[in-house]
Amino acid sequence: MLDSATVKRRVAEGYDGMADVYLERLRGKRRPEVDAYIDDATAGLAEGARVLDLGCGAGRPHTEYISQRFGAIGVDISRRQLALARGFVPDADFLLADMASLPFGEASFDAITVLYSVIHVPRDEHAALFSGLYALLAPGRRLFVVMGQTDWVGKESDWLGSGVEMYWSHFDADSNRQLVADAGFRVLKSELVPDPIGGHHLFVLAERA
Repeated sequence: MLDSATVKRRVAEGYDGMADVYLERLRGKRRPEVDAYIDDATAGLAEGARVLDLGCGAGRPHTEYISQRFGAIGVDISRRQLALARGFVPDADFLLADMASLPFGEASFDAITVLYSVIHVPRDEHAALFSGLYALLAPGRRLFVVMGQTDWVGKESDWLGSGVEMYWSHFDADSNRQLVADAGFRVLKSELVPDPIGGHHLFVLAERA
């Protein structure tokens, strides 16, 4: 079994190697169900409010959508993804970092989105990750996170036919909801949402009490 640092390095290298493929085939297009959750997470915020997008990838479509109304800050572990994001979304700020170790102070953000990215973080770090996200949110503000819905740790050697090896690590849906609640969040809504390439992801909207 690989250690956390090795898994994260391989995830970063994988996304560096397939950034264009990932954007073209999977996450480059807007989806109304995702936009609706982003809208719920940012409801009532003033224009220019600070919104953190963790695992922002190439910035399209999610960081780009957020930046139309708010001050978007995108974080990703892949240098190539961030290079694309800076070109696509020049009005946003971007940071190369591990989402499990962020350099922001308490209550720094008015909303946080974590879309299709926490599933790549070794799951024994998920509890601490969500506790950290709780601290980063201002009181009464919201988190939207897309999580796994099965209990699985594993890899694919040729993800999306790109020749890239990719790693996943997540719990089942009920355990994931509990992780969010145990961090102190009030879960407002959660549901299993079909994915364009098959299967489902767990969408969770939660609030810092």
